[in-house]
Amino acid sequence: MRLSKGNGMKKNIVHYAALTVLLNLACIASVQSADAFLQADEAVADILFDYDFGASFATYSVNDSGFVSISFARNMPDALYSEILGQLKNHSQIKGVLAGKSAPPCNAW
Repeated sequence: MRLSKGNGMKKNIVHYAALTVLLNLACIASVQSADAFLQADEAVADILFDYDFGASFATYSVNDSGFVSISFARNMPDALYSEILGQLKNHSQIKGVLAGKSAPPCNAW
């Protein structure tokens, strides 16, 4: 069976439409990923800023999905560690938290 020019054009239009939809979905996923990262990063920074110690007692990273990996100073008081960790875990913009007390000691304690 031979395709006429009309059928060939219809196939091209369908392929173009499918490609356009796929590219749009990829862009949407990329924007959502960037939003999740930025929102989680801002949430962590705000929580740490509230304690005035900042980078002297914790280092962290946020992945594209909004999950946080954070390491606190090893000599950080347990009560303070639990308090901050609770805020991180309960924040709506943070998708999950992996935390530990393995960073170098802080002179604040």
